[in-house]
Order: sequence, then C-alpha cells, then structure tokens
Amino acid sequence: MVNVNWSRWIFASITKHFYDNLNASLKVYVEGQRRVNLRDQENFCEVRVDGPYLTEVSKGNYRIYSEVNVVVQHHMSDSNWHTIHTNIGLVQGAFTTIPIYKYGSGVQDDDSLLCCLELVQDARNDLETNQLGQIGPDKQLMMATIEGHYECLLEV
Repeated sequence: MVNVNWSRWIFASITKHFYDNLNASLKVYVEGQRRVNLRDQENFCEVRVDGPYLTEVSKGNYRIYSEVNVVVQHHMSDSNWHTIHTNIGLVQGAFTTIPIYKYGSGVQDDDSLLCCLELVQDARNDLETNQLGQIGPDKQLMMATIEGHYECLLEV
C-alpha cells in the first residue's frame, strides 16, 4: 500500500540534496518558495520536482520515479561570459544518487533511510541541458534548464 508520506519525503530529500550540493556556490530556491530582491542576486537556481510516479510492480514492491528540473539564472555582465556555463556545470554535477529520508515531525518521520533514487541513464533518459539564452531583448537575464530522471524500487 502506498504510504501517504512518500511524496513529502521524496520532495524534501530531493530539494535538500540539491541545496546541500549547490548552495555554497549558487543560491538555491525551491519551486514555490518566496523570493525577495532577485535584482541583487546575479546567479541562482530553482529546483523543481515532478512526481513521484508510483507503480506497484508486484505485491508490496513499488517503482518510484521522479523528474528533477533545475532552472539556472544568470544576470548578464561583460565581466565573464562563461558564468552561465560554469553554473550549468555545477548543477549537472549535483545530479547524483539521492538518499530519501523520512524527514518531518510526524509519527513516521524518524529521519531513517527509505530508499535511494538513482539517476536513470539509458537511450531514452539522459541528463538533459537546455540553454534558453537571454530571455528577452530588454532583459539582461540568461536561463538554462537541467533535467534528470530518477527511480528506485521500494519493498514494503
């Protein structure tokens, strides 16, 4: 049976993973998080999560699949034209195995390990980087997205 906490634990663990891996070099936001004074921030990223998609592959065994999309933003300057690419590389490097912990303050939230999401790498799933460039002629903002797909098998 699907645990009502899985979605929350997965979201919390994924966003914490990217925050822990990137925040020293690049300001990290989570989709839906309030932001203030973005004009003062030259570089930042936003982590977005689709899923989890849950499939019971056999009795008590679930395939958990999530898509992680990180939007990288860079306010343009003439001092370094490579900054957006440096930031893309930082984000690409954070797409590693993600341990899923039972984070929270509820009865089942004991911070124990639930499973580990592994980056899916096959003919149909790669770490996809899309450089969107300058978002408009009057905006000095460049954007890119990096998307990876994750899965794990969970026995309950």
